[in-house]
Amino acid sequence: MLYGGGCVDVDHDAQRLAELIDAPTFLTINAKGLLPPGHPLSLGSNQSLDAGRAVITEADWVLAIGTELGETDYDVFFNGEFKINGTLVRIDCDAQQLQRPFRADIAVLSDAQMAISGLCSRLENQTFDHQALSRVNEAKQAILKDVTTDFSGQNALLKLIRDEVEDVIFVGDSTQPVYSGNLGLEALATRKWFNSSTGFGTLGYGLPAAIGAMIGSNLPVVSLMGDGGIQFTIAELICAAELELPLIVLLWNNQGYGEIRRYMEEGGLPLIGVSIKTPNFEPLAAGFGAGYRRITDKQQLLDALKTDTKGKQPIIYEIDETDDFLKEMAATVTYFN
Repeated sequence: MLYGGGCVDVDHDAQRLAELIDAPTFLTINAKGLLPPGHPLSLGSNQSLDAGRAVITEADWVLAIGTELGETDYDVFFNGEFKINGTLVRIDCDAQQLQRPFRADIAVLSDAQMAISGLCSRLENQTFDHQALSRVNEAKQAILKDVTTDFSGQNALLKLIRDEVEDVIFVGDSTQPVYSGNLGLEALATRKWFNSSTGFGTLGYGLPAAIGAMIGSNLPVVSLMGDGGIQFTIAELICAAELELPLIVLLWNNQGYGEIRRYMEEGGLPLIGVSIKTPNFEPLAAGFGAGYRRITDKQQLLDALKTDTKGKQPIIYEIDETDDFLKEMAATVTYFN
């Protein structure tokens, strides 16, 4: 089963349908939280990884609901190797979407809630046993073999914030912790993880989007920004200061456009325009009426969150990607929960 952002407002029937069919289930980035963390049938948002793709490729039937089947969810590494070999059943409220980029063998034009609830009703008294649990566990173990220390450290950081700050919403820009979280972080509920680059990615959008999320939800919000991306829109901090919003801006500092730099290095390309001048963010934050903390310790972060999320000003938490405490956290993080 492939659940997309079109299912974000579907109630618990989404979980029930997966259980009735006994199907390994994937969630797009915008569908995070549709199944709870640790659900035995959930493979999270790992459909771009080889182990996740293998589950989909070998399936006789694939049921895709409310998902565009787009690159940034299913082919995030852009190698063109995402394939559906079995019968594809698609349910969507947009007739055109049912035929692109993968043409449905069986196309159902429907509201997601109506279709999912209807399927649950029809399947309630039927028994399926596809031995999904063993296949899901096998895929999970294969995924964990490829987890790196950097990936683990970033996800440990996100999980700590998720578990410490009740009802927190993450709003992500184009930056390394967001890419890691897209794959590795399980949301506690829907509409708690937003990444602006599920489509065309724009540097800097994450900060003003986070301000909007905080105004619209009246919930705690963490804006995930890189030291390069934030320079596009850092002036928006003064808007958050004027509104007295206790917005947490988690600033990931890798001294430039780290992800683009890595891509160039791996491709043997000349490094042009990626090792940029990084400003001193402490006086810069003060100039915009925001607070500042240089986070170097797990307990320091926990203590800061308790006070700053109840304050009356935005605050930057600057974290350097080489900090030792991230490696320590990486050693204890667990996945799929």
